[in-house]
Amino acid sequence: MNRYSKIVALGLTLVAGAALAGPADNSLVIGASQEPRVLGGDFLNVISNQSIKTEIENYLFAPLIVQNLRAENEAVLATEVPTLANRRLRVTDIGGGKRRLEIDITLKPNLRWSDGDPLDTDDFAFYYEVGKAKGMAVINPDYWERVSLRVRDKQNMTVIFEPAYYYDTYGSPIGYAPVHKMGPEWEKVKAAAAPLNPDRDAQRLNELYRNFFQQFGSVQAINSGRMVYSGPFRVQRWNANSSIELVRNPNFTAIVPQGGADKYVQRVTYRIIQNTNSLLVAILGGGIDATSTVGISADQASSKQLTTRAPGRFDIWAIPGAIWEHIDINKFTNVQRVRDLTLDDKRTRQALLYAINRDAWVQAFFNGAEPVSHTWVAPSNPLFNPNVKKYEYNPARARELLAQVGWRPGPDGILQRTVDGRTVRFELEWVTTAGNAIRERTQQLFIEQWRQVGIAVRTANAPSSVVFADDFIQRGEEGKWLMFMFAWVSSLAEDGSLFQHRNLNTGAVQIPTKDNNYAGQNIGNWRNDEFDRLTSQGVLEFDEARRKQLFARAQEIWAEELPALPLRFRSNFLVVRNGLVNYVASTYSGGNGYPGWNAWEIGWASRGAVKRHDQAQAGGIAIK
Repeated sequence: MNRYSKIVALGLTLVAGAALAGPADNSLVIGASQEPRVLGGDFLNVISNQSIKTEIENYLFAPLIVQNLRAENEAVLATEVPTLANRRLRVTDIGGGKRRLEIDITLKPNLRWSDGDPLDTDDFAFYYEVGKAKGMAVINPDYWERVSLRVRDKQNMTVIFEPAYYYDTYGSPIGYAPVHKMGPEWEKVKAAAAPLNPDRDAQRLNELYRNFFQQFGSVQAINSGRMVYSGPFRVQRWNANSSIELVRNPNFTAIVPQGGADKYVQRVTYRIIQNTNSLLVAILGGGIDATSTVGISADQASSKQLTTRAPGRFDIWAIPGAIWEHIDINKFTNVQRVRDLTLDDKRTRQALLYAINRDAWVQAFFNGAEPVSHTWVAPSNPLFNPNVKKYEYNPARARELLAQVGWRPGPDGILQRTVDGRTVRFELEWVTTAGNAIRERTQQLFIEQWRQVGIAVRTANAPSSVVFADDFIQRGEEGKWLMFMFAWVSSLAEDGSLFQHRNLNTGAVQIPTKDNNYAGQNIGNWRNDEFDRLTSQGVLEFDEARRKQLFARAQEIWAEELPALPLRFRSNFLVVRNGLVNYVASTYSGGNGYPGWNAWEIGWASRGAVKRHDQAQAGGIAIK
C-alpha cells in the first residue's frame, strides 16, 4: 500500500461514521470547500460576495422570480412573471436611445418569514432604502443609480428602471430583507450616519454599514436567532470551520412540491472541508450525499479513486459553467509596488500571459474539458466574441516585452530595473484561496514558468472568508494584493461592469476606492474610455445584433489591454448520491448556475420525492 492509499484508507475510516442517515431521516449532507464569512444579514453583499454564500442562501431566501434550468423566468414569491402580454411590463422610449421600464409585481398571499411575521412589500421597501443609503458600498452601484420602487399596498409594487437595460427582466428585479428584524437597528445606523458626509467620512460610513450587516450575518448572530428566513430552510446551527445545519422552514408556503413538503429533504447540512483532497476522501468514505459547486476540482471529479467507486453509489456530473477563472492584476498607480513592477503597463501584463502555457495546463489538469479563456465573457453567452487577440505560450515574446519596459536579468537570473536610484527586483506576490488543490497546483506550475523568463513569485494564500471579504478584495488601492487568482460567476446579464471605470449612463464609478466607500467590482483599477462607452451603450441596446457588435469591440479592447490574466472557463462538478432527485444545475439556473435554485423540491425518491428535473437533459455531462 503506497502513502496515498494509506491516507485514503485512514480517511475512509474516519469519515464513514460521519455520514448522516440520508434517506433514513430525510436529510442531505453537502460537501463544500469554502465557508461563508457571513450569511443572511449581509443582504447587499457588502461584507462578502462569496459563491458559497450565494449558494447556501438559495436554501434560506426565496426569490421573487427564479431562472430555471432553461434560464426562463418562473414565479416563486410573485404571483406571476411580468410580461408584455400580461401588461405587467411597460416600456417607454425616453429619448437618446434610452428606455424606461416599469415592472408590476404582486406578492402571493400569506407569505411569512420563518418566525411567522408577514413578508410583504415593506420588506422590499426596506431593502431599497438600505441600498440607496448615502455612501453604501454596494458592489453594483450602477443598478442603484437606475432603480426606483413604488409601493402601492402590502402586496403590490412597481419596480422602475431608468434607463432600462436589456437584462432588467432576467430573474428578480429587486430584493428584500426583514424590516421587522433589522429595521430598528437600521434606524440607529441612519441617525449615526445623518451628519456624515460621504466624501469626507467614507471610512466612518463604511464601518457603520459593515457593523450593521455583521450584527445579523455573523456566526454569533445567526446562532443567536437574530436573522429570519423566507426560503424552504432556516439555519439551525452554524458550527464555525465545520458545518452549517439547515432545517425545513414550516412557514415557507410559496411553493408546495408535489406530494407535500414532508416528502422532500427536511434537513440540509453543509460540511465545510476546505482542503479539497480531504473533501474527496469524505466523499469516498460515504460522508457526503452531494457536493457544492464550491467543491472538488475537475481532476478530482474524474480521478479513478472516485469514478471506480461511483457505479451504484453516485453520479458525477460536469455542468458547463460561466465561471471565469483568472488572475486580477493591481493597477493602482498610487501603490508603490505597482509602479515599481510596471503592472500598470499593458506590456508587462501581456508578458505575464505569454510566459504561461495555458493550453498545456488545461490538457494536463482538466483533460482539455475546460477551455482556455481569452476575455471575461463566457463562450455560452450570446455576446461572446471568439475573434480577439490570443496569447499563445511564447516565452521569447514575454522576454522581449519585459525588455521594452526596462527589465534586465540580475545576477541570479531574476529581472531587475533601476527606479529613482533604487534597484527593483521583479518579485510578485500571488494570492488565492488556501486549500484549493487545483489553484495551489496551478500556482506551482505557473510560478516555475514565470521564473523561466526572470520573474520571481511568492504565494500569500488565505481562506476564502479572508480574501473575499470587502476589507481585502476591495482594497487594491491600499496595496492589499498585487495578483489575485479567483473566479467570477457571470450570468446572461453581461454589462462589462467588472472592468468599467465609469458607467456613462448613470455616472456610477465601478472602481472601489476610499472616495466611493469601496463600491464597485473593477477591483484592479483598469480605465479605458472606449470600453466604458461601448459597454454603457451596449446595455441600452435592445437590438441583439447591435448589442453583440458593441460588446465584440469591447472584448477586443480588453484582450489588447489585459486588465486581468484570463485562464479558463470552469465547469461545475457535482457528485450526487443515487436516489437524490432534483439536485440539478445548468449554466445559468438561478442566475448563477448553482444547485439549490429549487431547494424546496430536493429530496430522496425512496421518501416519495417526485423527480421533476433530469441533469442530463439540463446539459450535464456524465463522468464515468
